[in-house]
Amino acid sequence: MSDPQPPAWTPENDPNRPYGAPLPPPHTAPLPQYAARPPQYGEPAQYTQPPQYGGQPPQYPAPPPHQLHSGGPQYPPPHQPPARRKTQWLLAGAVTLVFALVAGTVVVLATRGSGDAAVGGPMPTATYSDGVTSSEAPSPTAPPSYTPEPAPTPTPTPTPERRRTLRDIDQGIQVYDDVYVNPASGWRKDRRTKYSVDVASPTKHGVVIVLVNPIGYPATTAVRSVTRQLVEADRLTAVRMNPVKSLSPANSNIAGQARMDFSGRYAKNGAVISIVGRCTTMTGVESIHNVTVTVCVEALKDAWDVVLGDANRMLASVARSI
Repeated sequence: MSDPQPPAWTPENDPNRPYGAPLPPPHTAPLPQYAARPPQYGEPAQYTQPPQYGGQPPQYPAPPPHQLHSGGPQYPPPHQPPARRKTQWLLAGAVTLVFALVAGTVVVLATRGSGDAAVGGPMPTATYSDGVTSSEAPSPTAPPSYTPEPAPTPTPTPTPERRRTLRDIDQGIQVYDDVYVNPASGWRKDRRTKYSVDVASPTKHGVVIVLVNPIGYPATTAVRSVTRQLVEADRLTAVRMNPVKSLSPANSNIAGQARMDFSGRYAKNGAVISIVGRCTTMTGVESIHNVTVTVCVEALKDAWDVVLGDANRMLASVARSI
């Protein structure tokens, strides 16, 4: 037999209603209606379109250096637990050992020295330079700066000036800068420029040219240059030039002397003749007469010996005037 069921609750049998109170009117208000089903919390919300941010997604600042990406929340690096006390004790022991070794070294260095040190005197202490200084000086002084002395500049030894020991003889035709040429017998001035004089003979087939440069040049260099210019000016062909030959100066007023011989062919009016020539250059001593004088002689091959004899006499007169 089943247990009896309690009667269903109705407004009439409400125990809390006062006895004899009228019954409340029945509930006739309509229930609220929903246009769509209520949202289900077990599913994500649905969007028909993504949100718009002015045509482009918002820009966020770059993540901090310790972040690997900007998606999701970032956390600071994990906290490192403090080192164990065992490590601290080991580090403290190592530091103590180092101080003990340094102190022992200082004691050994401090006690090394003379055994006659007075008792109670200042204890010497070792310095970085392994020397011993008094403890009264609390800190070593800076070493004196070393300034290297400049290397002594060698003083050039002046070349002693040569004085004229031979009187110059100025005879004949003045060429330039107190240089003269004395024509040989039968020779006379044929042409001149500011720096040169040509001497010729009506009976001897040759010419002597004296050229003066008021600057002293090495004789071997000057004679080569003048000879080449003379050959080009004469338009000689089949030219042969001998090597430059250094000579002893004619006198003490001349510092250098050199000679160069040459030969070639000269063509004029259909005729071809052979020419022989020689140029001699003399450079005066700078402190006496700073000049470069060149004497050139040209002659027909058949008249060379006669012309050369007269040219040598005129060359000597030029040398005496330097």
